[in-house]
Amino acid sequence: MNLSIENESTPTTKPSVDGKLIADGKLIAAQKKERFRKKLEMKVMFAAKCKDQTEWLQKHSKFIIRIDENDANAISSMVSSRIELNNEQQSKKRQRIEFGLGSSRENLLKEKFLYIQPFINLKESSTDCTSVKKSSDGQNLVDRNHYFIAEGTETVRMLLEQSRAKRSTNGLLPITVHSILTKPSPFFEDPVNLQKTLLHAYAEYFDGIEDTSNTDIFPFQIIVASEKAMSKIVGFNVARGAMACGIVPHYDEIWLISFLKKKYEDKSGIRILALDNVCDTANLGSLIRTSAAFGISAIILSDDSCDAFYRRCVRVSMGHALTLPSVRVSNLSSTLNVLREKFRVVSYAAVIDTDADMILEDTKIGQIAQNWCCVLGNEGNGLRKEVASGCDHRLRIGMSKEVDSLSVGVAAGILLHGMREREKKE
Repeated sequence: MNLSIENESTPTTKPSVDGKLIADGKLIAAQKKERFRKKLEMKVMFAAKCKDQTEWLQKHSKFIIRIDENDANAISSMVSSRIELNNEQQSKKRQRIEFGLGSSRENLLKEKFLYIQPFINLKESSTDCTSVKKSSDGQNLVDRNHYFIAEGTETVRMLLEQSRAKRSTNGLLPITVHSILTKPSPFFEDPVNLQKTLLHAYAEYFDGIEDTSNTDIFPFQIIVASEKAMSKIVGFNVARGAMACGIVPHYDEIWLISFLKKKYEDKSGIRILALDNVCDTANLGSLIRTSAAFGISAIILSDDSCDAFYRRCVRVSMGHALTLPSVRVSNLSSTLNVLREKFRVVSYAAVIDTDADMILEDTKIGQIAQNWCCVLGNEGNGLRKEVASGCDHRLRIGMSKEVDSLSVGVAAGILLHGMREREKKE
């Protein structure tokens, strides 16, 4: 269709015989007609787009559900009823939950409730990670321990791509997606178009399949919700457009040794950030994003550091918590010794002490080992003595006398960039 119209600034007046301006009725009528034609075409295009979306959703209704504000209110009623039932354990009869939406819609929402529940009242959640458990009435509930919530369209896109990552390609573990909650526009329309990412990442589930409505092959659920419905479910106004729930991948020391062995053998260089008792999720998210920017291979967390898959951490990391592996260890000093013995990883403790044996600005190119680990400590107390003493070097950033320290995020950015510039090349 041709949507071109006359420039709205085209004059609608013309001079008369005596030089005065008078309205050009024909031109005004033509402009009104063109505006009406454009509006009509847009309505036709919008109706066609809605029809295509509806047909696609119906075709894949086995693993995609579209919900509106009435559905969201019904889901809230379900949550309230289950809470009341759990609080009245003396009740022997299961309460019937009436939605007022009709039996077929009611049953559908009950069927999909497990996939919607991780997103319910996120603002009031005491923790960020989730897993499934049984309630007192035998129903599936969500316990926040083993799942994580990712927010934002680009983060959801990264999750979809990482969920299909082959371990042999980059060494990372694929992440299992549990469910996706999205508004219609970021799912169907450019520039985001998560549908396109989905079709690309899971092409084998769509290519050549005429009807997937009767199959159980797709690995997760997608909930397409109106803006009001999405805000009602999560408990706050959603500006990011899409969220996802996934299962936390399990990276351990055994995986870390195997992962680093390949890097050591191909001499591509090992860069690690180790964190001792970093407790703030926003700080950890910022550290992960900074690490991704400067080519860190993996992040090692002491056992008392916070979780890299907390919702706030994943959000602040801009999704890089999904693509940069974080390994929790029981004894950080012991792990650093293992890396030194197996892969000649030289550890640098970030300190503010004036007697540090290395100052970043005075370190020349080639004086940082090819395989290195930067070790940062707690936001307020820095590195513990036992961890710092187990490192090969104590490294500080040169600062003016008026400032004695930097935030852990700023310090990490300066150190990682400086160490990468000064590392030894083969």
